[in-house]
Amino acid sequence: MTELHVETRGRGPDLVLLHGWAMHGGIWPASLLASLAGQFRLHVIDLPGHGHSRPLREFTLGSVTERLEDYAASHLSEPALWLGWSLGGLLAAEMAARCPRRVKRLVLVASSLCFCRRPDWPHAMDVDVLRLFAEQLQKDYRATLSRFLALQFQGDAHAREGLRRLREQLFARGEPHGPTLDAGLQILLRADCRARAEAIDRPVLLLGGEYDSLTPAVALQAIAPRFARAQVAIIEGAGHAPFVSHAEAFEARLRDFLDEGSGHE
Repeated sequence: MTELHVETRGRGPDLVLLHGWAMHGGIWPASLLASLAGQFRLHVIDLPGHGHSRPLREFTLGSVTERLEDYAASHLSEPALWLGWSLGGLLAAEMAARCPRRVKRLVLVASSLCFCRRPDWPHAMDVDVLRLFAEQLQKDYRATLSRFLALQFQGDAHAREGLRRLREQLFARGEPHGPTLDAGLQILLRADCRARAEAIDRPVLLLGGEYDSLTPAVALQAIAPRFARAQVAIIEGAGHAPFVSHAEAFEARLRDFLDEGSGHE
């Protein structure tokens, strides 16, 4: 196990990929990575306490972002493209707000920067749903993680196949660190990073699924005006993991956005 496990491949502008809660870098489809590696130098990261990466003493947005900053400072020569899914989206946005010189463009996949419903934010999950997962996590975390994956494909037109693929990958790099799982879930429960959008002046793509029950499409549309330069793309028929269930549509929209930034900005 390494301090921060990162798989690099390809040539071209740097593209950093951050996975979601309880997963690891192995969740990105091999076909997607192979295609992107023809144009970009990929940095596929296992977040601390996930996959092959060593856990941090405390897993918080601040501590993980600091670790990502350290990696960027030593491995990225120019501002990079950052893509974060779900919890990874919160971290990518935090990077863009805290360390803008390291970020050229930002792709937030199924991440509206606030996952739980609040009085001024109806476009999110009921907090009781995630609280129940937090309680169940202490009793049977394997079954809880499996149920969480199922929730991600609720309503997805390709739910069965997408769920099968993610379940195959769930423990492919060993079991995630228990305290890190709990801390990550607490971030999803408590974090409200909507104000961070106002500190981000880089081009942003908010990419989501039509039937996402964790981060509804309307949430992406609602958060977009808070960014200086944001666009929204919703993939028809997809749930919370469109890069798995609707890989071709996902890559097409992603490439459109990345190609926009291939020139001078």
